[in-house]
Amino acid sequence: MRKHPLDLLLEQGEHIHQDFKYFLSDTRKISRSLAAFANTEGGRLLIGVKDNGKVVGLKNRDEERYVIEAAASVFCKPAVEYTEQFWDYNGKTVLEIDIPKSDDAPHTAPDEAGRATVYIRVADENKAASRLEEEYLRMKHSGAQISLTVTPPEQRVLDYFRTNGLEFGIKRDYDIKRIARECIITPEQCLKFICKMALLEEEQPSI
Repeated sequence: MRKHPLDLLLEQGEHIHQDFKYFLSDTRKISRSLAAFANTEGGRLLIGVKDNGKVVGLKNRDEERYVIEAAASVFCKPAVEYTEQFWDYNGKTVLEIDIPKSDDAPHTAPDEAGRATVYIRVADENKAASRLEEEYLRMKHSGAQISLTVTPPEQRVLDYFRTNGLEFGIKRDYDIKRIARECIITPEQCLKFICKMALLEEEQPSI
């Protein structure tokens, strides 16, 4: 017997591109999920599904849509684009929200204290971006051309990375203050240079 299209998604469980929501009660919390997907690689929310993949259906179709709309357009800055689709599954309704990877990243969403925070998707969780990850997103989507010109302080950072066998990237926690101190460069300059080199190496792996 042919499987329901939703079964194929449920079997995957929660991962970097997919999250299950039993119901939507916290607009700010949902805005973090939307922002995290938009800032990372895109993904989908399946609403009306428990964490274990069991379909329980929507409690209130109009209310769930309202929460998503408010989360995306009011709490996410800038607003997050998304598309929606309703699935009829064994007499129950599941709402699928698809969020594409955004060209307007980084998007912020309020944290527990209401502060605008950049979130990213890591495995099956949303987490606040580090300063390095946030700067990388800003630089990547700024539209500004990245120059290969290296200043003397930046050259010291290059030498530091080569000497210590480090690779430029944003997926590891560098001790920016320590690197800056040893290379005699400001932490902010060091942060921006690491992001710049990470972007250049993405475009030209041979560099």
